[in-house]
Amino acid sequence: MLKTILITFLVGMTVGFAGTLLSLYGGGSIRVESLEFAIALLLFLVILVGAYWFVAEVPGPRERKRPKEKRKRGLQ
Repeated sequence: MLKTILITFLVGMTVGFAGTLLSLYGGGSIRVESLEFAIALLLFLVILVGAYWFVAEVPGPRERKRPKEKRKRGLQ
């Protein structure tokens, strides 16, 4: 789970930082504005994928064993 958070954080911060730099030093041309919009959409996509990845992550070996142990205890 920590790996998921780190990857999402690093990609999001990189994209966000690039958008911030373009906003500050990019000028006001239409191309730069379009690029900023594309970066904002990419950041939104990273947030959505990161949230889904965080929820849908496959459990590790410890988490897989827990439900089976609970079932065995309940049947005995």
